[in-house]
Amino acid sequence: MIGPPGVRGLRAAALISVVLGASASPAASQPPTCEFTPAGDAGGRMPGLIIGADALLPAGPQPGHGVHVRWNGGIGRVTDFVALRAAVPDAAVLDCRGRAVLSPGFVNAHEHPATSYAFPDPNLHPGYAHRDEWRLGAGGKAALAIPERYGFAPDNPRTSAVLTAMELRHLLGGATTIAGSGGAPGVIRNVGRQERPGDLTLYDEEADVRTFPFSFSVVEDLAAECRGGPVHTFPPGRDDDLTFMAYVPHVGEGRPTSCAARAEVARYLERVKRSDRRYSLVHGVATDGDDYAVMREFDVTLVWSPRSNLALYGETIDLPAALESGVRIALSTDWSPSGSFNMREEVRCARRVAEASGAELPAEALWRMATGRGAYALGLEDRFGAIRPGLRADLMLVRHAGGDPYETVLTAGDEDVLAMWVDGRPLLLSAALDARLSERECVTLPGVAPRVCGVLEDLDLSPGEFGDLTRDAVPVNDVRRQAPCEP
Repeated sequence: MIGPPGVRGLRAAALISVVLGASASPAASQPPTCEFTPAGDAGGRMPGLIIGADALLPAGPQPGHGVHVRWNGGIGRVTDFVALRAAVPDAAVLDCRGRAVLSPGFVNAHEHPATSYAFPDPNLHPGYAHRDEWRLGAGGKAALAIPERYGFAPDNPRTSAVLTAMELRHLLGGATTIAGSGGAPGVIRNVGRQERPGDLTLYDEEADVRTFPFSFSVVEDLAAECRGGPVHTFPPGRDDDLTFMAYVPHVGEGRPTSCAARAEVARYLERVKRSDRRYSLVHGVATDGDDYAVMREFDVTLVWSPRSNLALYGETIDLPAALESGVRIALSTDWSPSGSFNMREEVRCARRVAEASGAELPAEALWRMATGRGAYALGLEDRFGAIRPGLRADLMLVRHAGGDPYETVLTAGDEDVLAMWVDGRPLLLSAALDARLSERECVTLPGVAPRVCGVLEDLDLSPGEFGDLTRDAVPVNDVRRQAPCEP
């Protein structure tokens, strides 16, 4: 069963007693990926784990650096590896310097976890002008099927397994945080609004991720206005006073030729001028250069999901104008019915859009869109999204053979993922690392290179049972059936 709130931090205490190292299975001719030293006798203290690698810090790459993962799942000292070992002499050590890159996990700033287990509708096409057309059949367009919302329920093995598989899929794709309603406790870090008792276990942090800021049927509401009639007045927003959390809604989700989509953008940008909270804007297909100037002035992050935009509307944001304006952009996957199956696939799609539009989007910029800028969009940059003392230890360690370390992180395959930590708890471990890095049982899922630690144990499922329950859902490690990315 899933543990109570705070269990991740308690489980991170396993770091004080583990022995880390390379598996005995690789051929002797291959050098170990990481050298290990077990934790020393600290006289009852909890010294944690030192990771040595080429670290991607906010200021840039730092070869041969050390990061101290404290016993409570937080990041402690971040400094030169040799100096760190001297400062925390009893800590366990995983020395991967020159052979691995350590990065913060990706922050997926917009998802719909409760429905992101489903494959794209066979009738999916890029001919819609506004979301109300594919959602509601507005304008005589054929509506797409909306997947049933799944909720995590310990007494329902099927839905719990499917949601867990969704989170493992994102974890394998580099994400340690997902923002959106739904999900599974105890796997990836979930960000949403805590409204029900179970949300205290599910949502590690809070952001206001209500989907639509004005109406669930904007095209209908604005029909008269868009024909030249009187300006429509929407009723005051429910919970507009939640200024203690960031607001991250869908806005301008339709082509620039859609009057309703453009009206959403204009109204929302008037709202953000209140400057009473952190504001972000999801999708924004209907935005333009003037909008980006306002967004930059009022510190609004554009949360961009290029694959889903292209699959539904045939176009996405004006990327060259957005980059030229300096507006902050964060990447997100949206959901599996029209978006990328994981964040690395979203990066791949963003690159195709940049190439097609003539925009320059280097690896470092994409990495920042996938990490710290996502955390900023959620108003949680002081909790995660970077390797910095005091933040949570949400980390990825990937094999590195040289070259651009940002590129290494963005393009890593399953076999390159050495470890993924959430709150200092290792959830994925390569066979190149000793399973004792985790106090929990690590098991192998078919076709998945790194082992999964503790997750199936919490569900009380074997790998075979887990596979049977998730057979019809989007796979953990297969992206072939995701929507196309065709700029």
